[in-house]
Amino acid sequence: MATETQSKYIADLAVVKTKEFKEVKELLIANEIIGADAELVKTAQSIAEITHALDDGQASKLIDVLIATKTPARARAYSERRVNNTIGILDDIKTTIDNWGFN
Repeated sequence: MATETQSKYIADLAVVKTKEFKEVKELLIANEIIGADAELVKTAQSIAEITHALDDGQASKLIDVLIATKTPARARAYSERRVNNTIGILDDIKTTIDNWGFN
């Protein structure tokens, strides 16, 4: 089983280096860290389940693979409607605050 430190590091790296949980499973198989027939990893529902199934050496290899993996681009674009809606809400808040009478 992976150490607690390895498990936490893998969880942190997986969040940064992948967009979907299934990508972690794919990395394990593609980099031959586990066999293609490893049912425990295939059926895992969390990173914790995966790290519990890995030994120290496998966990170390996964860490190396995750570090070497390019960080995916994350979309920062918002729809114009969403931006305008947010601006409208902010304007309403400003108007409300402006109408407060502080004497």
